[in-house]
Amino acid sequence: MKRLLFFPGYRMLGYEWERGRFLECRSFEPDEAGREAFRAWLAQAPRAPLQLMLDVIEEEFHVDHVPHVIGRDRSDLHRRTLDKHFRQNEFRYLVVQGREPVAREGVIRRDDRVLVAGLTNPDLLRGWLTVLEDARVPLKSIHSLPLVGEQLLPKLDAARSPRALVISQQIPSTLRQSYYEDGRLRFSRLVPGRYEDAEGYADFLQRELRQTLHFLETHRFRRREDPVEVFVICDREAYHALRDRLASTEAATCRLVSLSALTGRVGIRGGPESTHADLVFAHTLLSQPRPDNHYGVSRLRRHFFVQRGRLALQGLATVLVIAALALAGGSYVQGRAYVEGAQQAQQRAGDFERLYQQRLHQLDAFDHRAVDVKRAVDLMAQLEGARQEHPGGLMAAVGHALSEHDDIVLANLRWRATQTPLEQAQPSGTAWERGAQAIQLAEVDAPLRATARIDGEVVGFGGDYRRGVETFEGFIAALRAVPSIARVTVVAAPFDIDSDAAISGDSGTAASSQSAQSAEFALTIQGRSDDETAG
Repeated sequence: MKRLLFFPGYRMLGYEWERGRFLECRSFEPDEAGREAFRAWLAQAPRAPLQLMLDVIEEEFHVDHVPHVIGRDRSDLHRRTLDKHFRQNEFRYLVVQGREPVAREGVIRRDDRVLVAGLTNPDLLRGWLTVLEDARVPLKSIHSLPLVGEQLLPKLDAARSPRALVISQQIPSTLRQSYYEDGRLRFSRLVPGRYEDAEGYADFLQRELRQTLHFLETHRFRRREDPVEVFVICDREAYHALRDRLASTEAATCRLVSLSALTGRVGIRGGPESTHADLVFAHTLLSQPRPDNHYGVSRLRRHFFVQRGRLALQGLATVLVIAALALAGGSYVQGRAYVEGAQQAQQRAGDFERLYQQRLHQLDAFDHRAVDVKRAVDLMAQLEGARQEHPGGLMAAVGHALSEHDDIVLANLRWRATQTPLEQAQPSGTAWERGAQAIQLAEVDAPLRATARIDGEVVGFGGDYRRGVETFEGFIAALRAVPSIARVTVVAAPFDIDSDAAISGDSGTAASSQSAQSAEFALTIQGRSDDETAG
């Protein structure tokens, strides 16, 4: 609910308005009884902000032109302009209405056109303002009715009119005439009058209209050839009386606006009926979300500022409480998560402790030395690595070579897995010594390989040693050509072919027998590991 005070210059009117409907309209006389009733009305809603609208004769309007400046200079210039028109008055108002070219000292420049408004007799309000101050009622703003009329022009279809004169009656004894150019107030006057009936009101309005049009022309608000649209707001009785009296001329086009039709057009939904336009202006003001404050000085509005500060602090406190509750709720949830996590961690720590103690008891029952355990592990690793090593591939290669050399007879074969590296320096000495040294060399880091010892003899060479040597070398070459054989070492050769060997013989002795035509030999064959063969 909103509350509005309307002061037409004598008594005070109070309105209660909510969502386009006037709930109550009260009138308070300017005497002690009226002020007491006014205090009682204020006490019904002491915290509801009030707006005050004025429609008094003691209000003047002046149009002035000031240089266009900005910043602090603009504020100082506006203050000096207010002092020029209303020096000893705090109820004053200035608004910039645009810019227009003005010739000053032979130079045309675009100055600001300003409207200066003020009350010439503020004592009319002091008694009522004292009551508001004593009741500590928050006064939101003080408004001028002619300036509020700028918001009413669209409802009159006068928003696009370059020159519009709006005539209305808020109380029976006065007539308000406001002149607007392009939707901005330029001049307004309130005329008191007395008449007995609608015919008398029509004569009074017609006479005042002629004077106002003449005033606008003589004070250069308009030129003679510029027409003015006149909008007369009146009730049903005055409407019929004015319809025959007012006629459009070249200087003015008169339009009668029915008060009942205007009431529905502005959006008033119900409430007490009125034969005057005060409710229309009151509704127009109350419908605005942020109306301009015209005469509400700071000292009169301090209770309103205090109330707004209190509401702001309450809102801030509410937000802080909600934020604190949300933070506390979040902290509680986070704390519960931490507690559950700590419990789970303690449970897992207990499980690990029990498992550790179990393993510790098992270690206490193990009475073997660590060095023995290490040896057993190393032995198992060696056995695991050697369990796939077998002489099958090596024996197949030897068998294939023997099948191609019929003069080679196999006498004995032995094999084992060794770690003899392939790349090692050849030992020195005789052939038998070099073979013995090669078998004995081994390194721990070399891979396991199958190694065989072959004992055999060369037969059928018929005493032809060259043929026997070629047969033996061909057998050795066949073995070395097998991919799965890494190395073939002659431990004992069937013939001594060294340069220092003695050559002797005896014909007719056993040397020339068949048994002397065979030669024994010994070989070591080293196979490749599975990884080397695949590579």
